[in-house]
Amino acid sequence: MNKILKLRDLAEKKADKRAEKKRDLAAHAIKTLAQVGYAKTSLRDIAGASGLSVGVIHYYFEDKAELIAYCVQQYKIEFVARFDAIVGMAGSPADIEARFIDGLAKAIESDAETHRLWYDIRGQALFDQAFYSVVNEIERSLIELVGRLLARIGLPDADALEVYLAFDGVFRYFLQRRLMGKRNAIAECRAALRHLFARLHGRGGSAK
Repeated sequence: MNKILKLRDLAEKKADKRAEKKRDLAAHAIKTLAQVGYAKTSLRDIAGASGLSVGVIHYYFEDKAELIAYCVQQYKIEFVARFDAIVGMAGSPADIEARFIDGLAKAIESDAETHRLWYDIRGQALFDQAFYSVVNEIERSLIELVGRLLARIGLPDADALEVYLAFDGVFRYFLQRRLMGKRNAIAECRAALRHLFARLHGRGGSAK
């Protein structure tokens, strides 16, 4: 029995070490990918940025598509966790909305290139089924996050998918403006998000 337990412990430690190495590789890879995008980045580029050989990367990931899908998935898991923390904070619905707006605006301001990679991969999923699963999983987690937000601010009956699409449209539009060098992009994004919340509460005009 002790031998079995030791073997199990060794297997678990090996699995943990492998998972940690994959996360470390992803952290290096995502910086390179965020700069130039999926199509223009090769495994050799990623290997060079991480100080590893292409062979080592292949040990952990079957190909570039698997590596990139893993990178984006890890980043979005952290993104959703960050906003779940906001939704779970104490405060009034207005406080939560203000923090949510601030979080989205700061995400564009400080991490635009990484979010651009998400939209790159989401677009690639229209052509490459290798990305179907991860894109669907990420979007489901984002829709569920919006559902939790709506419940928290007193709008549990609102359609989470419809509201997610509205948030996503605002976020992507001002992300693009930020990447184009528009100086007022962040301020305009905050204003658009405030208007969207007002419309959700029945203030500020119709949705059309």
